[in-house]
Amino acid sequence: MDFRKQPILDSLTPFTRILFLILLVITCFATAFLIGLLLAGPLFGVQMKDIVSTLSDYSDAKTLRLLQYFQVIQSFGLFIIPSLLAGYFFERSSVRYLYIDRPSRWPVYVVTLVLMFAFLPFINWMVTVNSAMKLPDFLKGVEEWMKIAEDEAATLTEAFMKMPDFGAFLFNLFMIAVLPAIGEEFMFRGLLQRLFKEWLGNVHVAIFLSAFLFSAMHFQFYGFFPRMILGIIFGYMFYWSGSLWVPVCAHFINNGAAVVFSFLEQQGILSGDYESFGATENGWFIMLSGLAVPALMYLIYRLRPQPPAPFSPGKAPQPPAPSPPGKAPQPPAPSPQGEGESPLLEDRVG
Repeated sequence: MDFRKQPILDSLTPFTRILFLILLVITCFATAFLIGLLLAGPLFGVQMKDIVSTLSDYSDAKTLRLLQYFQVIQSFGLFIIPSLLAGYFFERSSVRYLYIDRPSRWPVYVVTLVLMFAFLPFINWMVTVNSAMKLPDFLKGVEEWMKIAEDEAATLTEAFMKMPDFGAFLFNLFMIAVLPAIGEEFMFRGLLQRLFKEWLGNVHVAIFLSAFLFSAMHFQFYGFFPRMILGIIFGYMFYWSGSLWVPVCAHFINNGAAVVFSFLEQQGILSGDYESFGATENGWFIMLSGLAVPALMYLIYRLRPQPPAPFSPGKAPQPPAPSPPGKAPQPPAPSPQGEGESPLLEDRVG
């Protein structure tokens, strides 16, 4: 055996890999935040002891730049760097482990684009329903804390969305759409969804569980259920397409559309509020939007790739046994896998 090619943490079970990933995320985030904190002083001309106290004034331009700086550091330290390191530790190839070594077929991206815009009326209606939910009286304190956290997040988002020029628009597109799409999909679909499937043995449970954590991680509780539904959609996009770039693309469209619409509204090109983009009170449109999602997801399912090698789920392809001298090599036995199924995706993506 060539130990140089053996994955560093190949012997870990799926559960211990999840525990290792948690420790890796904490370590990477703490390291990135500490380095960012040390660099913030010379970069922004502030004393380290004054940084925390200055972060609450969203009306100050320097404060906003500092907050954007830490937002970028968070994306790298919390999601992107741990995901890439985990892929290397688990398979000695982050690209292969995260399944970003191949794009999907181009029709899948077209369907994804249509789906994300067709879904807007229904998802906006879900946000309205979710925000109207009330907790029981004995959880009144929790509900008040959730409202304060939600209002704080909304105030910060509104401050970020102020884009006086094209440069600010491009930076917001990078910070709000590109980095979260890559980082969060690498972490929640590329890593956690796969690890949950390997641990629990059920890809559908893995998709729902990773979607639950994806929504909970945002700490915006009045948008919890719509965001979880998005996470479920992203999970099945990954599972059926065989490429992590499909949910990355969908995530980018979801976040980027708000940035683009807000910038166009501020430039006087469009009218309205970016938060209500795609919203409607017409029940028929909402119903059609909700029905369009499973129909378009079925198209992605139908466009799923065929397996590049006929072997059973959960098993690596084995080389044929050497033939005795004087006998011709025998072809491999046909796989019992049903037609149209993708054992490679079941093994690597699920």
